[in-house]
Amino acid sequence: MRGFFPRGVAERGARQAFLVGTLALACLGGTACAAKHKRQQTSLPPQRVFEMAQQKIARKHYFTGRTMLQELMPRVPPDDRELLPRIQLAIADAFFKDGGQLNYGEALNGYRTFLTYYPNHEEAARVQFMVGMSLFQQALSPDRDQSLTNQAIQEFEKVGTTYPTSPYVEQARKKIVECHDRLAEHERLVARFYQRRKKYNAAIDRYRAILDQYPLYNRTGQVLLDIGTCLLAVGNRPEAEEFFGRLFQDQPDGKLASRAKELLSEYDRSQQKEARKERKG
Repeated sequence: MRGFFPRGVAERGARQAFLVGTLALACLGGTACAAKHKRQQTSLPPQRVFEMAQQKIARKHYFTGRTMLQELMPRVPPDDRELLPRIQLAIADAFFKDGGQLNYGEALNGYRTFLTYYPNHEEAARVQFMVGMSLFQQALSPDRDQSLTNQAIQEFEKVGTTYPTSPYVEQARKKIVECHDRLAEHERLVARFYQRRKKYNAAIDRYRAILDQYPLYNRTGQVLLDIGTCLLAVGNRPEAEEFFGRLFQDQPDGKLASRAKELLSEYDRSQQKEARKERKG
C-alpha cells in the first residue's frame, strides 16, 4: 500500500528530518565538548591555561583566547601581582588585535584599568602608549569630528612625561606627528570648503592657523598654494607672493611651485587688462 504522500515528497521529508536530527546532536555534542573542554581547563594550572590562551591569540583566535583568559581570572587570587596583571593585559591586547570600533573601546577600558591598578608595572609605559593607540584607532576620518584625535595626543604625551626613559617615548612622538597631520587635514578641508564658496578671508584664516600650529604637516606645500590663491582672489598680491616664495624655495621644480607661477602670471595679466580698460574709459 502506498503512503499518503508521493514518494519524492516523503524522501525529502526524511532527509530534512535526518539533517535536523544531525544538527541537534551536533549542538548537544558541541555543548558537551565545550563543557568537557572547560572542565579540562579548570583542572590545569592557571599558568598552563594562560599559555594555552596566548597560543590561541598568537594564531589570531582572539575571541577564543580572551574567553579562556576571562574564565581564568576568577581562579587567580585578587592579590596576585604576577599572573593576574598579565592576564588582564593579555585580554586588553586581544581586544586591540581583534580590531573594530567596539573592540578598540574594550581594549581602551582594559588598558586604563591596568594602569589604575599597576601604574609602576614593567609594562606600564607600553600600556600608556596603547591607551593612545586605542583612541587613535577609534578616531574618525579627517572630514569628521576630531575629538578622539585630540584625546589620543594627550595620552601619547603622557608616555614622555610619565615614563621619560621608555623606548615607547619615540613611538609616541611619531604618533603625535600623525595626529597633528590628521588635525591639520581636518582644518585644510574646512578651509577648502570656504574657498570653494569664495569666502576667501575665512579660508585664509584657516590656512594661516595650519601653517602656525602644524609646521610639520605633510601637505604644507598644498596649503601654501591654497592660501596664496585666496590672497590673490582678495587682491593681496604681495602676501600671496610671500607664501608662494616658500614654495619656490622648498619645491622649486615641483608641480605646486609651477602652478603658483602660473597663478601669479594670470593675476598680473588680469590686472594689466583691467588697467587698460580704465585708461580707455
